[in-house]
Amino acid sequence: MVGGGLTGIETAAELAEQGRTVTLVCGRTLAPSLSAPARRSVATWLSRHGVAVLEAEVVTEVRPHAVVFAGAAVRASALTIWAAGFGVPELAAASGLRTDRLGRLLTDETLTSLDDDRVIAAGDAAAPSGRPLRMSCQAAQPLGAQAADTVLSRIAGTEPAVIDQAFTGSCVSLGRRGGIRQLSRKDDTAVNLYVAGRMAAAIKEATCRLGVSRIRREARKPGSGFWPKGGPRPEQPTSAPRGVTSP
Repeated sequence: MVGGGLTGIETAAELAEQGRTVTLVCGRTLAPSLSAPARRSVATWLSRHGVAVLEAEVVTEVRPHAVVFAGAAVRASALTIWAAGFGVPELAAASGLRTDRLGRLLTDETLTSLDDDRVIAAGDAAAPSGRPLRMSCQAAQPLGAQAADTVLSRIAGTEPAVIDQAFTGSCVSLGRRGGIRQLSRKDDTAVNLYVAGRMAAAIKEATCRLGVSRIRREARKPGSGFWPKGGPRPEQPTSAPRGVTSP
């Protein structure tokens, strides 16, 4: 298992609970988005369930039946699951419009391209003010709604609203009966407060069910979506220069 973030941890935990032999290669830090106490709790659970955690090791190559580490060491692997980070579609970078180093379209706080106000970016493909929100389900729905509202505002000839979103933390399941619910400040900075064990597992399950129900409700009643607001974002100039504006 390659990747010490929440996806890698959840996958490793599920496999370990099924009796599989699992090695988790973190690349730097186990669960870097969690607070130090929560990370220790995750590490304890993984250790108790037989997961070998290689926190500082870095994988540079995946072969059919092995992985290669940064120091050139080769380790056999019957199955390698890659969970070392999300990718960004190549469309923005190929368009010639400005992007950040990962290829996310550079936009203002309304998700409108800095180069062409006919182009709107959504979700993980956007880097508003060069400060993209964390790739997560928490940000996905609000940014999707924001992009749709911006399109409607442009069509109507009104000024689009800017991003207004706050984070509340994150959930990570540890098998079927355990987990971590990490709390955070509105700017997505983890605090030293978390819920662990069965209660956290129940919160994670409820969160997943809530996500599905919100999608269904939005389909029935467009515009009914809601999310925590008030997170810090850069202030915007009253009018930002654009590139192409004519059809």
